[in-house]
Amino acid sequence: MTAPCDSFPEGTPEVRAHRFRTRSAGILALLGTVLTILSQFLQQRAGLPRGDPLGAFEHISGRPWFTAAFLGILGMLCWLVAFTAAGRALRDPVSGSVARMAEPLLTVAVVLFTVNYAHDGFSGGTLARQWSTGNIETGTATNDFRVVEVLVGGSSVASQALVGLALAVYALAMLRSGQYSRVLSWTGLVSTVGWFLVGSALFLRLPGVSFELLLPFAGLATVWVLGVGITLVRRGFSDTSPGPSEPRP
Repeated sequence: MTAPCDSFPEGTPEVRAHRFRTRSAGILALLGTVLTILSQFLQQRAGLPRGDPLGAFEHISGRPWFTAAFLGILGMLCWLVAFTAAGRALRDPVSGSVARMAEPLLTVAVVLFTVNYAHDGFSGGTLARQWSTGNIETGTATNDFRVVEVLVGGSSVASQALVGLALAVYALAMLRSGQYSRVLSWTGLVSTVGWFLVGSALFLRLPGVSFELLLPFAGLATVWVLGVGITLVRRGFSDTSPGPSEPRP
């Protein structure tokens, strides 16, 4: 049995497999970030009129809403796979254990995010399309949209809080491992903790907290994921030390 922190010789199957996993994790982190940014750009959710169904219909009708929602779902799934692989590649056993604790958190968060985005994207987009084509009366469309807002509102903010919490645990594991830049790791930790706290405050309906407060933390966390992806891709061409959770002879 090889010690967890030992390196394997160049060209061995273990090294090739480890580098493939590391590069794949980095590529998926980068791809997920691109898809997430593209989804947000296409939807422009910050400009979505809240509490105004007709204004929301006009906003949605002028955008590729279904495509954007699907891209957002794919982006989060890429992050899920990327961070699972990155956490298992941490060489420090304690840091690897911390990262494994985040796996169920991120899985639940992404599942909740997927359900919310699918329901909001498909139902909201369908109502907007029916209203814009005259296939549904304005009063009926307005009432149905308010029902959709109530249904997705709780799952939306809960998923934001859980995504922030799970990524914060990963950021802590990466900071402790010493395998990532401390500036990058601290950026990730601060931004994701802020993401979690603001998301939690939104769910608890605390006064003075709005969705706009979440955007700076989520944006900074996205930059952190981009940095993690770049680091993983670069390490995928040179690293020879599989993490303690990766298969060994």
